[in-house]
Amino acid sequence: MFTYMVKSVKRSLKWKLISIIVTILIFTVSTIGISSYIQTKSSVRQDIDHLSMQVLKQANMNLNRYYSEYELAFLMISNSLEIRDWMRISSPIVSSEQIRNYERIKENYLNRLFLQYPEVLSVSLYNPSGFEQHFVNTFALPLNYTIKNEPYFSKSGNFEKVKFITGISENYVDATNQKMKIPVLTLFKQLYNGYLKIDISLTASQKVMDQINITNSGVAVVMDESGTIIHHSHADEVMGHLDDHIVQTVKGQQEGSIFDKSGKELIIFQTIQMTGWKIVAILPYQEIAKSINYTRNVTIVIAISALIISVLLTYFASSSVTRRILGLRRMMKAMQLTSRFHSRADVEGSDEVADLSTSFNNLLGHLEQSIHDHAETRVLQHRAVISALQSQINAHFLYNTLETINSMAVIAKQSHIGSVAVTLSNMLRYTSDYKNVQVILKEEIRHLENYLSIMKVRFKDEVTYDIAIPEELLQAACTKALLQPLVENSIKHARETTGEPVHIRIIGEALDGDKLKLTVADNGPGFTADTLTRLTREQADSHAHTYHFKQVGLSNLIYRLHMFYLAEADIMFSNDPVRGGAVVEVFLPLQGKLEK
Repeated sequence: MFTYMVKSVKRSLKWKLISIIVTILIFTVSTIGISSYIQTKSSVRQDIDHLSMQVLKQANMNLNRYYSEYELAFLMISNSLEIRDWMRISSPIVSSEQIRNYERIKENYLNRLFLQYPEVLSVSLYNPSGFEQHFVNTFALPLNYTIKNEPYFSKSGNFEKVKFITGISENYVDATNQKMKIPVLTLFKQLYNGYLKIDISLTASQKVMDQINITNSGVAVVMDESGTIIHHSHADEVMGHLDDHIVQTVKGQQEGSIFDKSGKELIIFQTIQMTGWKIVAILPYQEIAKSINYTRNVTIVIAISALIISVLLTYFASSSVTRRILGLRRMMKAMQLTSRFHSRADVEGSDEVADLSTSFNNLLGHLEQSIHDHAETRVLQHRAVISALQSQINAHFLYNTLETINSMAVIAKQSHIGSVAVTLSNMLRYTSDYKNVQVILKEEIRHLENYLSIMKVRFKDEVTYDIAIPEELLQAACTKALLQPLVENSIKHARETTGEPVHIRIIGEALDGDKLKLTVADNGPGFTADTLTRLTREQADSHAHTYHFKQVGLSNLIYRLHMFYLAEADIMFSNDPVRGGAVVEVFLPLQGKLEK
């Protein structure tokens, strides 16, 4: 069954098209769905991470503000003159001065402190002489209470700054004289060799934790370095101990977010600058994943629905397209069998298939016309062959005539006439050989010397020349009939026009190892300004491939150079500013086997 389906797909363009489109759709939808799910998952986590970090930052600022205000109040009391005077008391006898000092401390500082911070439980002073004084706000302290019994008292000398100490205090009693267990924040510091201690209830700062609500089952915790819980979003967890793996996870880091795979929790934390404690948010990943899973399920449902609809639309669309293609296919097969080029395919619609049918009909028309043109071309070819044979006969007749003139000149003992005839014959043979368009420079020089020898017969010593081409460049390749038109132009405009003798210099040299420079210069009147302008324009037109061939001579040479070498050759026209006369410089690619 599967093999039959594969064969059907291979034979049918429609089912190939449907299979390809469905495959592309499945790949596209799957890629988009997976990418969307991954991106949504990452985005949701980042959003929750960012939101949690902002909530923790706000809670951090609030707690830091609480602790900063407590420390400021502590320092204000510790730096007062009254406290300093109290610390200097050495006599155990209560004097009126001591009573006044006590009243000033209470009136100027403690009453204001208790009023501003009702969560302050007590303020305790310890004199270097061993005297203690306790001021309570809400709850009472037992008469036998002493600071020396506190566990941190023995280490008090190590506290350079105000020490923040947390714990469950059992020192306070209620109105019925029953001991109470109260979570307490204690500020403690050595002062003038004595000590100052302030106990603060954690209820006020606990309210900050109660306001943190990131997820339904998430918790927020403030803990010290050892993992003791100072604040917890569940008040009954205060002064407990946080899980060791969380404590170790955030230990040594200031802030960040970590996904704990073992507990499947997202842990976000910051450090409270004032105390060095850490405020931690612990969010169950399952709760975070609810929105991700919902998005995933919705994406899958939409993708499957869209895929089913797309497959149905693809089937109908491909049927519409392939129906006309099948008709065109039948037309092509009929053409292969019958070769009836006058038949035409039906054109329906205005899309690409319609354009293909129109193009096929045009192709049939062109083929029909081509067959007709081919028949006419065969006739023209026969005529061209006959004309070429006739031209060959005419050329042979011309060469034979020149040989006859040479023989007659020898018989008449007129050797110069025979020499001219032979030289002219050699020139004609050289220029009429159309098989070799490119020759070596040595052959081009020989052709030029043949031409100059005829000119010297004609003008005697009024035409002189010198050729300065290094021996190693004579094997370089160049196009045929390159130098003779330039020399002919010099004789025409320097000798025939002015009647004055003309001297022509032909110079060859190699440039940069890959360019051949040929220079033809004379001592005539040089190019006119109009001529230079025309030649420069024709040269630019040839570079731009907009050349319009209108003249012979130099114009013909420009055309032939750029047709043969394209952009690899160049020709420059100028007048010699020192010697006078026209200067033509031809630059060709240095090709051929050079002699060394």
